[in-house]
Amino acid sequence: MRQKKAGIVVFLLLWAILFGAIRAQASVIVKGPPEWLSNAIKESIIAVMREMPSYDLASQERLLAMVSDRIFEGYKIKSLSVKSKDDVFVEFVPTKLADWKVKVTAPRLNSPCDEWFRQDALGLEEILLSMVQGVPIEALKWADEVFLKEVKKITSLRMPGWEPHVLVSKEDDSYVVNLSFVATQDLVLAVDTHVFSKSLPSFWQYEMREKLLESLSPIIGVPVDWAAKHEDKIERLISEKLKGTRLASTAKIEFDTQFVPSRIARTDVRAESKRYSLYVWGAAYGGTEEKSTELGLHLGRKAQPFPSWDIELYGEAILFLDDGDSEERLGLRWSPYRDIWLGAERELDEDKTWYRLWVEGGIKAFYVWWRHSDESENNAALGYRFTEHLSLELYLDERDDDEVSVRAVGNF
Repeated sequence: MRQKKAGIVVFLLLWAILFGAIRAQASVIVKGPPEWLSNAIKESIIAVMREMPSYDLASQERLLAMVSDRIFEGYKIKSLSVKSKDDVFVEFVPTKLADWKVKVTAPRLNSPCDEWFRQDALGLEEILLSMVQGVPIEALKWADEVFLKEVKKITSLRMPGWEPHVLVSKEDDSYVVNLSFVATQDLVLAVDTHVFSKSLPSFWQYEMREKLLESLSPIIGVPVDWAAKHEDKIERLISEKLKGTRLASTAKIEFDTQFVPSRIARTDVRAESKRYSLYVWGAAYGGTEEKSTELGLHLGRKAQPFPSWDIELYGEAILFLDDGDSEERLGLRWSPYRDIWLGAERELDEDKTWYRLWVEGGIKAFYVWWRHSDESENNAALGYRFTEHLSLELYLDERDDDEVSVRAVGNF
């Protein structure tokens, strides 16, 4: 009879170990251990009771007690009641209390990422300490995977992309839960930076791009998911670094930054001066015999008499390289909303007034401008900007015999 019961105990032990994760609607109440551990114990008890032989209730209680003593090392049963296979109450108490401590070790990160991680980890020691408080050390021998699973649930929300590792060590009379982190795939391997401006020349944009790469160097090597969580902080970091340059304060530059986390993270910065505009362009025409190439210069002085109300007094000079002719203009324009400008300009040589509309776009976006003269002539373009420095336009000029042509424009 003893051999038979021993065989049943072994079978129930194996069943509890192999199928302890199976959930059921059985009414099993476990009292004593913390919730994360009680849930694991409850699942094992449900699995045991599902395969319990049809003994009388007293025998079932004794058999469940024998199985529990062997499975749940570190705990002993204080109270046990089996009313049916689906109605069980068990109260556990630890055989010996342990003194616990928790140490959280942050990964080595460059500033300011190290501070962001510390902020993410705030309160983590207290949470883990509350999880193991009152839990005997022996319990982590059979509940280590359950404990690690619970830790991962907590850290995955706080530090996505960082894999937690738990190591329990003894320190004098205390046991220490050492929590460390390792970055998981995917990682930010490089940063693709783009700086675009309609008011600043290219050599200043290159300078800002170098500053941008410098500010983003701490991001290299961190998990993509973690970078995504701190996307707003990264964008603020970029803006603060760029605003710290002498040019930014002199030209009163405003920055619009977008960071897109991925293995090759992309950063787009729109930098526009609220005080000056200066840029040089070159253009090559196709589909017309009227023009071939040109060089242009735009120089402007901006002001903002009211919030979000920009005005600009500007001059433009265009040199047509095929015949050496030139065209000079003076104009005044204002922006009622973001990238939309309305204005009027005077063509000095022809003594002609043009009314003008601009709808400017960013990188990989369409843009359009249109001029209408007081002699009812139209000059317009619909363009697409491929990079910071290259765009392609469908160009219209009613002053030419070939009114429609294609124009490639390079921003110098």
